[in-house]
Amino acid sequence: MADVMNVTGNFTNGSENFYDKLNTQSAGWVAIVICSICFGTNLIPVKKFKMGDGMAFQWLMCTGIFVVGVVVQLAIGFAYRIPKFHPLAMLGGALWATGNSMTVVIIEAIGLALGILIWSIANMLMGFFSSRFGFGILIPKEPKNPTLNYIGVAIAVVSISLYAFIKPNTSEEKTEDNKEEDLEDGMEEEKCISQLPVRMKKFVGFFLAIIAGFFYGTNFMPVIYVQQQPGNSQAGLDYVFAHFLGIWLTSTIIFVIYALVKKNSLWLPSNQAILPSLLSGILWAIAQSSWFVANATLGEPVTFPVVTTCPAVIATVVSVGKKNYIILGCAICVTFVGIIINALSMIDFS
Repeated sequence: MADVMNVTGNFTNGSENFYDKLNTQSAGWVAIVICSICFGTNLIPVKKFKMGDGMAFQWLMCTGIFVVGVVVQLAIGFAYRIPKFHPLAMLGGALWATGNSMTVVIIEAIGLALGILIWSIANMLMGFFSSRFGFGILIPKEPKNPTLNYIGVAIAVVSISLYAFIKPNTSEEKTEDNKEEDLEDGMEEEKCISQLPVRMKKFVGFFLAIIAGFFYGTNFMPVIYVQQQPGNSQAGLDYVFAHFLGIWLTSTIIFVIYALVKKNSLWLPSNQAILPSLLSGILWAIAQSSWFVANATLGEPVTFPVVTTCPAVIATVVSVGKKNYIILGCAICVTFVGIIINALSMIDFS
C-alpha cells in the first residue's frame, strides 16, 4: 500500500455493488450539503426550551443519534449485507461524546460564540492535519493540489472567526413559563464554573474548548484506521452503527456518573423538551452519516474545512439579528470562497 493515498483514490473492496452510486465526487458534495443543513439546524428544535445544565439533554440527544445508527445498520442489511462490526470504530464515538459533554461548561465560562469559535477551529485543524499527515497512525491523504487545500483551510479559519462577531437576535420576549423556569433554575442550581474568578473561568473555558475541538477533530481517526487495514470495507456507512453505539454508551456512562455525583438530584429539562432533544440527535446523526459518505469520496483534508464552516452559515441565517447582515454577508462570502478553493484542490492543474 502506498505511503500517501490520494483523496480520490478510494479503496473499493467489499462495497463495489451497493455503494457504487455513493462512491462519486458528486455524491460526496451532495452529502456535504445534507451534512451542512442538518448540522446547522440540529439545535433549532430545542432552542426555545430550558435544558437544565445540559447533561440530560446530551444523553437524550445521543439516544436519538443511536436510533439513527440502528436504522442505518438495518437499512444496509436489508439492501445489501450486514456490515462487519468493528469495536475500534466505537472509540471515535466515545471521543465525540466526551467532547460534547464539555460544551455546557464551555458556554457558561466563555459564552456560546467564543466557545463555538475555538472548538470549531480546533476541530477543523485537528481533523485536517490528522488525515493529511497521518501522525504516524494513519496513511496520509494528499489532495491533487495541496497548495490550494492549505489556502482553503486558512480561509476557513478566517470565516469561522467572522461568525464569532455575529450576535443572535435576542428581541424575542420570553414567555411567562420561561421566566418562572429561569427563577426556579436560579434558586435550584448554582453552577461551579460561575463561582470561579473571571480569569480562571476564561482559562477553563478556553482550555476545555480546545480539548473539545481535539476530541471532535479526532472522532473519525479510529474509523479511518480500520478502513486502511487490508480487506476492510471503505464505505463510511458501514461504520456508522459502531460509531453511534460508542457515542451512546459513552454518553450514558457520563450521565450515570453525573447522576451519582448529584446523588440523583438532577437538573432536568422540561417534559416538552424530550422529543425535541431526540430530534436534535436525529438531525445530528443524519449529518454525521452524510459526513461519512463525503469522507469516503472526497477525503477528510477536503471535507473538514468545508463541513466545519458551512453549518455556521445555516445556523447564523436562522438566528441573526438585523444589525448583523453586513458581517453575515462577508462571512458567507469568505466561507464559499474557501469551499470553492477546497473543491479546486482536488483538480490537478499540471
